[in-house]
Amino acid sequence: MRILSTHHVSLSTPDIARLRAFYGDTLGLPIVGEFAEHRIDFFDVGGVAIEIEQVDPSSPGAGRTGWNHVAWEVADVDATYAELSARGVLFHVPPEDFPPGAPSMRIAFFADPDGNVVELIQPLASGNPAE
Repeated sequence: MRILSTHHVSLSTPDIARLRAFYGDTLGLPIVGEFAEHRIDFFDVGGVAIEIEQVDPSSPGAGRTGWNHVAWEVADVDATYAELSARGVLFHVPPEDFPPGAPSMRIAFFADPDGNVVELIQPLASGNPAE
């Protein structure tokens, strides 16, 4: 597995407007990307993005807010998935294109033995820093 960089750190929140105001207005961090239809914003923090994702407070597991996952950019999500799967890593989200319909990235998710979630991400297009 070859990790190219830390792509982003994800935070989940029941109130994206509140966190958007805090990170954007209060801290002055620039928004560098978004998936509005998925209620996701990205802010630049010195070359690593913070992803803020709104969760539905009534959905299962929504009580867990705050740090959600770390995303590592890799050259090839499918090859990394195959390599890590062969090493016994269990993925709860196998490789898939995101967002559906107009993908800009390929992603996959697994958890470490303590339940900390790691996303593998492979940008498919350039332009949007969140990609």
